Amino acid sequence: MKILCEVQVVNRTTQANRTPRPVKSTLAIGYKQSARDSNGNTKKELEMVLFSGQNKTGSRYKVKDNIHAVHTKFVLDGKTTIGFLQPPENLLIKCDPIQLKGFLQTLKLGMDGKDAINLRLNIAAATAIPQKAQPQVRMVISKRSEYPIKGFPRTLKALTINNSQLVKLSFEICSLRNLTKLDVSGNKLTKIPKELGRLSLNSLHLGSNCLGELNDWCWLRGTNLSKTLGELDLSSNGLTHFPPPLVKFERLVSLNLNDNLLSRLPFSIRRLQALRKLHVCSNKLESLPAAIEDLHIDLLDVWGNCFKAFNAEAAQQFTQQKAVANTPHPLWLQAARAVDTYKLPLPAGSIPSVLIELICEAPKCLCGVLCYALRKEDLLQRVIQPKFTNIKNLTYSREHQIYADVVLCGPKCSASAQLKPFMSVMFP
Repeated sequence: MKILCEVQVVNRTTQANRTPRPVKSTLAIGYKQSARDSNGNTKKELEMVLFSGQNKTGSRYKVKDNIHAVHTKFVLDGKTTIGFLQPPENLLIKCDPIQLKGFLQTLKLGMDGKDAINLRLNIAAATAIPQKAQPQVRMVISKRSEYPIKGFPRTLKALTINNSQLVKLSFEICSLRNLTKLDVSGNKLTKIPKELGRLSLNSLHLGSNCLGELNDWCWLRGTNLSKTLGELDLSSNGLTHFPPPLVKFERLVSLNLNDNLLSRLPFSIRRLQALRKLHVCSNKLESLPAAIEDLHIDLLDVWGNCFKAFNAEAAQQFTQQKAVANTPHPLWLQAARAVDTYKLPLPAGSIPSVLIELICEAPKCLCGVLCYALRKEDLLQRVIQPKFTNIKNLTYSREHQIYADVVLCGPKCSASAQLKPFMSVMFP
């Protein structure tokens, strides 16, 4: 078995580095066949060989009864140390975690005297892995015939499978732990495995699939994906609702929801503070949430939607409401408002997760107070015209004015007075 890695050689006796820094190397392990004895038998000796650019012939280390220590604490990070008795040297190895784990398992099998397929390498004739055989980090598949028969290389960092009639994302793809970019646009996917949420992807393109048929978003609840994803494309998927778990992707920078069937965006979108590009053109949006004003977006594309006219009836109905006397707010809502107003920290475990989600996702009144739509009449649709103060570039059809939905904290709210002058302008 041979692996590509970076190795630094340290002499334990002199504490001197034989190599001043880690260098790209090939590490090989296998059996060396000795000469036949008088009975015609051969003896196999397990050896490890280290090749590098400075040492192309390789440094050989016997394995049997010659291992000083093997440190595996950081194997999942792709790091390990193998120490030999003779010569008294430590090999500080850095490699792909999956390959490194396989190499150490092969080493253990050899030390236990077992024969494994990875140990059938003739170590006497072993050579360094040529430069052209470096681990494959990118793969592009544009038709079914290009699908790898032997599976995907574990070293892939970017994988593209476009227009290949793919109906299911295999578990093998979801287990590519080095993957940071995945593009499976133009297929027939109706569901994404929840295992995909374990990957630390930076970019994910799922455009032109059929994810709106099942609306299964379990994979968006993966902890790794929600912490790393910066670019997501869900265009042309027949979505009728904004995926609820998506508002927790606080590192999301670009979101593409073009060519779907969305009629509304949630107030909880205000949680996406890192968002800089939002594409929702060619949907069925009737309005935008007032929370859109809380975002700092470089590009907002809402072209080709069905924005409806100002809802005078809802605005007038609210301004004519009388305050309900002596109606206290629920204690949990008062607690959430206090935490939000005073910017109190939200340590995990000390506050119920439901309350944390309420503080982060619930709409805010025009006066800045945290709200919760307890009643249907608390939600006012299309009653104000957003100013788009924090939007640098706005793309929309000038045939339709854009109005926003709001949730007010109550009839006595000072912000409700904003509706009266607005109505007088709209309907003098």
